[in-house]
Amino acid sequence: MRDLAGQNYSQARITISRSFLRIALLLAVVLVVLFVVKLAVSSGGVGGSSIELRDAPKGLIPVSVSGVEISSEDAINLTIESATFQNVGDVGGTASASRKYGDGSYSLTVSANLPGPKGNPYQVWIVGDGEVVLAGKMNGSGNSWSLVFNDKDKNFSKMNEIWITREITEIDNKPEKHILEGTF
Repeated sequence: MRDLAGQNYSQARITISRSFLRIALLLAVVLVVLFVVKLAVSSGGVGGSSIELRDAPKGLIPVSVSGVEISSEDAINLTIESATFQNVGDVGGTASASRKYGDGSYSLTVSANLPGPKGNPYQVWIVGDGEVVLAGKMNGSGNSWSLVFNDKDKNFSKMNEIWITREITEIDNKPEKHILEGTF
């Protein structure tokens, strides 16, 4: 085709100065650095909190705070109990359990010395008042097995029996082979 205007399109270029490119590159680097720092701070990586919550020591006496008296009625009353177990199955083993409840929460810790379940997991059950509730599957290896169960206190504190069973069939939320049984 013939160019009637007589213009040369092959030579057209947009010129950008080097100082503009340097400023744009510097701005992009600063934005990337700020984004990375924000992610690190919000995820607790840099300047994150290292506060660890623990139970207060037993026997603390309420004190006054800013002229306001704190009565023992306002304190959270936590109960801690331990369970004793009896071997009721043909598998030799021992276990210990403790539970802590109060202020609407419930925590159960179970540790057991049992032989490897050979593909059939050990489970812990909370039992009482005609109810049987699965607390979960025990984790471990060799002879050392444990479970930690935390939940809202849905009458768990009134259920005073605990069972450790071995699941023989597929997990069906029904206790099967009883190994150890305990009471709080």
